[in-house]
Amino acid sequence: MTKESIQKITDKLTETLVRKNQDYGGASFDLGMQGNFVHIYDKVSRLRSLVWNKNSPNFESVEDSLMDLMGYCIIGLHILEQENTSSDEQKIE
Repeated sequence: MTKESIQKITDKLTETLVRKNQDYGGASFDLGMQGNFVHIYDKVSRLRSLVWNKNSPNFESVEDSLMDLMGYCIIGLHILEQENTSSDEQKIE
């Protein structure tokens, strides 16, 4: 694992997240951290099924599941940042 190999993955993830956010209009943020947790749980369940059961995917591969999982973790960090910023703004008022 090198800085370049990590950058290649994160560049692809960044492009995917930006495109999906444009397509979905930020819907991943609508339900806050609890909704984000549900998305992460679903992805982990999907990944578990692919890896443990060695299911042959019809649609989503192990790579797709891992990329989505990383994406939802990044979205979770954004949600957390928004919640903290909102909380800080309320303290100032």
